[in-house]
Amino acid sequence: MANKRDLKKYIRNTCGSLAGEILLARAAFPVIDRKTVHDIINDIALLQGTSLAKVSVAFDKKERDFADPAEYRKARSAYYAKAYDSLICGFDDAVLEIVKKMNAALPAEVREAIKEAAAE
Repeated sequence: MANKRDLKKYIRNTCGSLAGEILLARAAFPVIDRKTVHDIINDIALLQGTSLAKVSVAFDKKERDFADPAEYRKARSAYYAKAYDSLICGFDDAVLEIVKKMNAALPAEVREAIKEAAAE
């Protein structure tokens, strides 16, 4: 991600899309268990909250600790890149787990109906 703002937008948009998809599936197929949908929505909200809290990291070095200002900028940039990559990797893994829960929430007849509709 280019910056903190873009990373936060990515997290919010992804979580919002996941929540919208499970709610849309529940509206389209009432056979889907309400409790399961509620649990998945809670997982999504928890993921969004924890991920947004992790975005605010701080570089623990001061510019005066470096001989050259260019070294400071390079070290700071590398620090944030590594921190954001780690956050994104963990976030994406959590999203995959939620998607697996969403797929498991769909009964077999709903899956078959979706496959038939996609084949047309």
